[in-house]
Amino acid sequence: MRRTLLLVLLLAIPMMVFAGGDAEKAAPVKQIRVADQVPGLITPGVWDGQVFSMNSSIYEYLMEINAETGELDPVLATSWETDAGKVWTFKLREGVKFHNGSDFTAEDVKFTLERTQDPDLGHLKKSDFEVMESVRVVDDYTVEVTLKEARPTFVYQLTDYSMAILSSEYDYDSYGETKPMGTGPFMMSQLVPKESALLEKNPNYWAEGLPKVDQIAIYFVGDIDASISMLESDRVDVVPFITPEIKQRLDGVDGISVISPYQEQRFISMRVDEPPFDDNRVRLAFKYAMDPEIIARSTAKMELGDGVFYNETPIMNALAEYKELPLRKRNIAKAKELLAEAGYPDGLSTELYYASDHPFGKELSQTVKELAAEAGFDIELKGYTRDVYLSQYWLNVPISITGWGGRIDPSMLLALAFKGGGPWNESHLDEPVLNDLIEKISGEADPDQRMAYYHELQEWFYENGPLINVQVPYLVAINDRVVGYRQPITMLPQYKYMDIL
Repeated sequence: MRRTLLLVLLLAIPMMVFAGGDAEKAAPVKQIRVADQVPGLITPGVWDGQVFSMNSSIYEYLMEINAETGELDPVLATSWETDAGKVWTFKLREGVKFHNGSDFTAEDVKFTLERTQDPDLGHLKKSDFEVMESVRVVDDYTVEVTLKEARPTFVYQLTDYSMAILSSEYDYDSYGETKPMGTGPFMMSQLVPKESALLEKNPNYWAEGLPKVDQIAIYFVGDIDASISMLESDRVDVVPFITPEIKQRLDGVDGISVISPYQEQRFISMRVDEPPFDDNRVRLAFKYAMDPEIIARSTAKMELGDGVFYNETPIMNALAEYKELPLRKRNIAKAKELLAEAGYPDGLSTELYYASDHPFGKELSQTVKELAAEAGFDIELKGYTRDVYLSQYWLNVPISITGWGGRIDPSMLLALAFKGGGPWNESHLDEPVLNDLIEKISGEADPDQRMAYYHELQEWFYENGPLINVQVPYLVAINDRVVGYRQPITMLPQYKYMDIL
């Protein structure tokens, strides 16, 4: 009864939230409606990676990944060049205005970059941008960034969703969470925290002919079934993060399609700074208990290698930096032997935490539990909605399953999640050899040598690492009236190019 009442209330949201005036007399507008996840913090630099549809429409970046070619396209920067990766010069677009009417200039880029080092902010890219020695405003539309040492792929760091360009004149500390403001194609018109947001077309947007629609209406819905019911009843047009079961259900529904813009990752991570996973024999035992083919079939209803991929490193199989290592064959006898050597002859008990409302979370956690049980791991599953999981449990649990987006340059992920002191280091790794490899990868100008370091890093993870990387398709359900859907591997949907018929 409670679930039914929740569904009824959620279905009523689109009719109530944005009402204003006489609907019959209102001018017709082109509006794309999105059912997205409930956000935590939303200010760039600290937001937790939810509601991409909102932030990617309000804010902009110096450059973006072309969803069709994978190349870098200019946005707020029109060009960039480097002197061997140590000095970077960015030419900026003129005539761009922030939503509050102020001009976009080099001062805003300087502010955004230096903001990463604010000790009171806890910026997610702090460690990656510690390499900056100085940011110099050459003129109103030229910025020069000097690094302490060469970073040949530094430009890709600027495509990370945390690196939206902010105004140096706006008080984001006071208003970033309630009145987000950038240079993007859409402006915040109405925000009801944890419930909804209405974005209006930016009338002063610098790109002629964009955006193509007048509004984006976003409904924050924590229940995926409620989101799909809204889609089926034509109350929303886009639902991201759907599951394979929902895809199968929608495959037979006229007027709705399911697309997969890219692969994303599910990291099964073991915490290494406390028992039992501080012992590599326990980590190896856990990995020997897994069966990649069973995981693919039971989690995603797909065959391994056909939409689902599996490895024991942070590098996605589809990336050029990936090194193919032999899949570890399931070996229960070996797993039990390793546990006994580590001091657990009768097995051990532990807890696995995951986001229950995130696609593949329930299926993957249950499969891991069942596979590990035969080797002697008694795992208690702890599932919470993604907002609760990320805010209360993640980073402080024995085993976690977390959804991770890919990075166009994998070095962007390494310092964030696997280097000692990294802000999203869920395994609590702080291995000198690994830290050194991450530094070498970031600073190596020679592509062949950098590739060799990537391969060495993956070999280390295979033998010592606390990670299983299950790669699954990112699935989006859309009304067939929405055309031109674009979303590159940066996870930022590009609604400015989309239209609705």
